[in-house]
Amino acid sequence: MKVGHTDQHAFFTENGYLVVEDLLEKDEIQALVDDYGQLLKTLAPQFYAEGKIPAAFEDLPFEARLTAVLSESTENLFAHFDISLPNATITNETPFHLSKSIFNMIKNPRILDVIETLIGSEIYASPIQHVRIKPPQTKIERNQQQSSLVQRTGWHQDQGVAREESDDTEMITVWLAITDATLENGCLQIIPKSHHGEIAPHCPVGAQMIIPEKLLDSAPKPIPIKAGSALLLHRRTKHASLPNISNRIRWSFDLRYQPIGQPTGRDELPGMVVRSRQNPKSVQASYEEWVQSWHNAKKELVQQAERPKLHRWDGNAEICA
Repeated sequence: MKVGHTDQHAFFTENGYLVVEDLLEKDEIQALVDDYGQLLKTLAPQFYAEGKIPAAFEDLPFEARLTAVLSESTENLFAHFDISLPNATITNETPFHLSKSIFNMIKNPRILDVIETLIGSEIYASPIQHVRIKPPQTKIERNQQQSSLVQRTGWHQDQGVAREESDDTEMITVWLAITDATLENGCLQIIPKSHHGEIAPHCPVGAQMIIPEKLLDSAPKPIPIKAGSALLLHRRTKHASLPNISNRIRWSFDLRYQPIGQPTGRDELPGMVVRSRQNPKSVQASYEEWVQSWHNAKKELVQQAERPKLHRWDGNAEICA
């Protein structure tokens, strides 16, 4: 359901989700497409030279080329495309992708205007952020090492995959569509009003933390949205993706926002102030400083003997047996 600006807070509070159309302009979407097109143009020959893929697939258009790169390798190459450090041991070679178009997207004023209606004007961009570029499911099933970010996402709550210290943080997830998200290509599905309950136990399934389906409260509601639009989620709203049974990729970004000063649940990673009516000078204006903060965090994580625990679940709950 789509609602007007004046009803956003009430609808979100009652239902735990909100669809907002046209948050990105066409030129802003194109800037991200161009960014990733250039990244793939750089990486594919590099992967081929390193023996990670059988060809560089130069003659293929972007979507087909990316699908080929991800499906024809036995390695997890997706970290090169993600906009955060992975939930794993960090080394000097761990890749990630931060660009000016991503910086601009996170700070997009139309996104922040909506967030302000929900949590107020003192807004912090959480470092729990990802890109999801999902090829057709049949194309990637044989690559068992592939990132969970390109696979079908199981049922979970975003609060459930962060640390307990952030349980009271008023975090809003912005699931931002770069391509149309349809029933065929794997749009999100949610359990409306499930945010009124508690955090459900999550069980490890591969690289994901999943809520067992027997704990779902009611029938799922698929939420197809157009490119440039967003699905906003409460931190306790149960959600998952449908499989991509189409012949094209489905591309989205996960962005998260919260009030300034509240724990992120990933405090070893850098967020940034993106709006402050009270202290406008605190807003991160420098793309270069933002990128440097991530490289500094990576350096510190490389030097740590053990990565801080990422979530509360160990799989020992009876429901996981």
